[in-house]
Amino acid sequence: MKIGLDANSAPLFLIRLFAGVAMFFAGFEKAIYTSWGGHTAGWSPASSLTNGGGGIFHSWFVSIAKDAWVGPLVFWGEMLIGIAILLGLTLRIAVIFGIIENGLFWINAYMPYSRVAADGTRSINPGVFGFGWANGPLELNAALIMMYIVLFIAGGFALKYSVANYLSKYEIVQKNPILKLLVN
Repeated sequence: MKIGLDANSAPLFLIRLFAGVAMFFAGFEKAIYTSWGGHTAGWSPASSLTNGGGGIFHSWFVSIAKDAWVGPLVFWGEMLIGIAILLGLTLRIAVIFGIIENGLFWINAYMPYSRVAADGTRSINPGVFGFGWANGPLELNAALIMMYIVLFIAGGFALKYSVANYLSKYEIVQKNPILKLLVN
């Protein structure tokens, strides 16, 4: 059996595969509250958003952390983005939402160099060489954002091996601009 990946389509296919699987399983893990990835007590947006970081959006993250809609929005968003990227359906729409979601995660992971606690004491963030991030600014969320940008720019070229490529051959899709937009 010949797969037929050529030098031009293989990198985009691998980027799609990695980004789609990473997003789907990130959401799937949160949805079923398993112990994968060290979340032995299950994932909670309140814990993640409240204790996650700092920066200019920290007070907003804390304000929405306990809202009931945040958890399902996060895990369903991750799973649907992952599925859309893997299948190649609504790829550009999916990567826009991926950029937003992973961008918010990336911003939430930022820890300012110093913090002022409620009692007025100031603490210094030990991650000085990480530029405010525990693992440096180029961590998984930043890498996924870069992959999304590449997929957005590549558009149809990233869809060589996808359900979208298969569906785009049908006349109904070619004649309907809305279906054409959704498939590509």
